[in-house]
Amino acid sequence: MDKAVIVDRETGKRYIVSKRTVPFNRFLLPMMKRLFSCVSVFACLALLPFASGFAADPAVLSVPVVQPPSGPQGFALYHFEKHSEINGETRLSCDYPVFDASPAGDLINKTTLNAIVGVIPAPESAPARLTLEDATTLYLGEYEKVRTSNKAYIYTWEAMITGEVLLDRQTLVTVSIDSYVFTGGAHGMTKTQQLVFDAATGKQLVLADFFSPGFESALDQLIERRFRQMKGLTPTEVLNGQKGGLFENAIHHNENFAVTGSGIRFVYNQYEIAPYVVGQIIIDLSFDDLKRVLKPLPEFK
Repeated sequence: MDKAVIVDRETGKRYIVSKRTVPFNRFLLPMMKRLFSCVSVFACLALLPFASGFAADPAVLSVPVVQPPSGPQGFALYHFEKHSEINGETRLSCDYPVFDASPAGDLINKTTLNAIVGVIPAPESAPARLTLEDATTLYLGEYEKVRTSNKAYIYTWEAMITGEVLLDRQTLVTVSIDSYVFTGGAHGMTKTQQLVFDAATGKQLVLADFFSPGFESALDQLIERRFRQMKGLTPTEVLNGQKGGLFENAIHHNENFAVTGSGIRFVYNQYEIAPYVVGQIIIDLSFDDLKRVLKPLPEFK
């Protein structure tokens, strides 16, 4: 029987429970948080049999696995996992943050889950809006169709998604979603998607919310300068040569950015600006680097 690990954040102890536990439900979040900090493991295990009646599918695991020390917004990390019925090695697993219930927290949670669902492969006929469980069911169903129609099919599919809170401040929240998806072929695909939110409203922010008007050219120059430093390129060497490895002799900003405690990070995923073999390209610029184009951010002074 598959097991899940629950970590008591007060004592650091780890407890093993059956996967026949409570699927994610908003009203359970405050209860589980109190259990972690106040109730002994015996009381926790005593409640699980009563909660198991909510489980719609015994192959689905969705429980809060840890509550890390959190900032002003407060959040817990949840784990979701489901396996194929015909090949247990084909699976989707997802660890993701769930912020405390509030108008802002609810909107952050919704945007984060939509982003997670967006990286799960789905047939073109799939509905535009899916829950995490529905998207997983479609993903595993597509594998099972391929496997059933072709007995010689040798591949095992896998999707692993991890959501991480990079920043939890009074005014800003940054969530990073890393994913690896393999659906057969030469290799899987790795992707990072970064989301920055207004902590007061839960609204997702864009670069224009942080930079002064007309910032684009100056920001591109800063990004190119940092890329050249990373690759050991002189100011005159082309970016699309053997050392630079880009598709074009230019690198521009994108909206896949994260506000961190020290600056702003730009992530370029595989095939976005360079071949797969180059991998992800990450450009970190400090607040000091950006001071001429950045709007005032009092909390980061």
